[in-house]
Amino acid sequence: MGVSSEKLKNSIVITILPPRRITVKGALGVSSSKLISLASVMTALVYVTTSISVPMPQPLGVWHIGDIASFVVAFLCGPWIGAFACGVGAMLFDVWNPLWGGAFASWAPATIVIRGFMGFMLGKLRHIFPRRPMLSELTVMILAATQKNVSYFLYDYFIRGPAAFLDLVTFFPLSAIDIIVTIPLLASVRKALKTDYVV
Repeated sequence: MGVSSEKLKNSIVITILPPRRITVKGALGVSSSKLISLASVMTALVYVTTSISVPMPQPLGVWHIGDIASFVVAFLCGPWIGAFACGVGAMLFDVWNPLWGGAFASWAPATIVIRGFMGFMLGKLRHIFPRRPMLSELTVMILAATQKNVSYFLYDYFIRGPAAFLDLVTFFPLSAIDIIVTIPLLASVRKALKTDYVV
């Protein structure tokens, strides 16, 4: 039996299309698998550099170069990889590291939050002054270091009492050194990579 053209116009036609591959991409077209690989490598970098540490007088902990790596990673890779790498990499150091074992495990819960937020802040605010990138990064490093130092002081005061005030004597001078070292190091890394941002 034939079907009139008018009926065809009024009919509902369902077209079955072949499934499409969905690929999650980053700011520069980085695939999801590459983003996962990048996050893993950057997390390992933060862990290793945090493990390169020098003991400080008791009851203080250690000074390490993990913050320098955290600054570089977050600026290059943005807020999400920055948050993951800085938080998880440093937390794994607290849980266990080759020099001090699990001596800092009690700081692990605070570390993943404090340093994770630091990494997110660094990546998110890296363009805070769009036309002045160096000033943007210097400003956000100071803000992120202040947030980290004050947060650790409050956590240390909670678990150790007034001895935590010693943190304030050492944290800020060490953060200043980290920032001073990061500026030329970041410039060198960018020159080698031939890009300002990976993600």
